[in-house]
Amino acid sequence: MELDLRAVSRVFDDVLNGRMSREQADRWAYAVVQEEETGVVKYSPPRERGRIWAGVMYLYGIDAMKAPNAYLHSDDDIREALMANLGGVGALVAESDQASVATLEPL
Repeated sequence: MELDLRAVSRVFDDVLNGRMSREQADRWAYAVVQEEETGVVKYSPPRERGRIWAGVMYLYGIDAMKAPNAYLHSDDDIREALMANLGGVGALVAESDQASVATLEPL
């Protein structure tokens, strides 16, 4: 599996825009973690591995609840995490929605 910043940013964007549930994003990230454990994830470009992984790890648990019907992380928290972990990649996703290299599809 090959994974880049745009693919991870797209999942953040999909959650924020209601195209993907938080639960789906969590399962997507879980699948990436499972692939990482088997050693088959290739980061593109390799120098961005830390940023890509930070984004995946934030998404892994994005569906955590602090109370019934209340998510732990607000949409503002998610936006802040997107900027902190991935920087300005979100704007690139909007411009080039076809650019993702990730081959793992969200559930």
